[in-house]
Amino acid sequence: MLRKVFASLVLLACLAPVHAHADADALDTIRDFRLQGQLQVALDLATEQLVKADDEYAMALHLEMAKIHDRIGLHTNTRPVAAALRHIREAEALVGALDEHAEARVNLAYAEYYYRAEMADRDFEQATHYAGLALDGFRELEDAHGQADAVHRFGLINLQERELDEALGQFEESLRLDRLAGERPLLRADYERHVGFVYALREEYVAALPFFKRSLDFRQEAGATDPAMFAAISLASVLVELERDEEAVPNLEYAAAIAKDIDSAAGRSRVRAIVDRLRIDLRQDLQPDSSR
Repeated sequence: MLRKVFASLVLLACLAPVHAHADADALDTIRDFRLQGQLQVALDLATEQLVKADDEYAMALHLEMAKIHDRIGLHTNTRPVAAALRHIREAEALVGALDEHAEARVNLAYAEYYYRAEMADRDFEQATHYAGLALDGFRELEDAHGQADAVHRFGLINLQERELDEALGQFEESLRLDRLAGERPLLRADYERHVGFVYALREEYVAALPFFKRSLDFRQEAGATDPAMFAAISLASVLVELERDEEAVPNLEYAAAIAKDIDSAAGRSRVRAIVDRLRIDLRQDLQPDSSR
């Protein structure tokens, strides 16, 4: 992992941020660090890039930084994260100098933030409002990928409200829309994961199992190490429900190794909950790394 980080840092140092293609390359590098769970590295690089960014690039950086802060909140069990909301507001302040696509992207970011913030009360008024604004905007722009993301957010809201048939329909529609513009591996991974949750909540674990397996596969193939950890934990949990404990253990070992590598308190906690239920020992230590 450290070798990959060093290689990416060298690449980013060679980029010339005055050029649009260089901006895109730098943003991709930052995004890759986020997906790998190297969140502080991603945040530091985004902060460096922000100093010399034009309005369009700055807005994209603020939205990416919001995602990074939200992910930090996930791993430290501190969601919702005020810094994430602050960066979305910074992005919103730049919309007037840009276009309708920028406005739709900001509305989607608000929907994602308020989905987290309103989770405790299961009252998704703001999340629903902003997801609707985003969907309307992306429809006007004929942006199928953006529509897929907004529809998927509606599906997650339905899932949290235990409106399972509605959630399933939204997830199916999000995948259909995504394929119109070219299927994205990470949207497909989310589709598989969240449909798996629909079946798991119905206690139809046999039906859920292949969805969770495919979610893990897609996340691994995309190099999304951090999300893959959670996919492996979900897969292990379903295998335990099916009394296939021996098959669950390699997934727990895999998740525990990632949790240690990226120092995820949430990852360690979720692995430990299953391990304690099984009353087994893992080869991987689940204690925080004191050297950090």
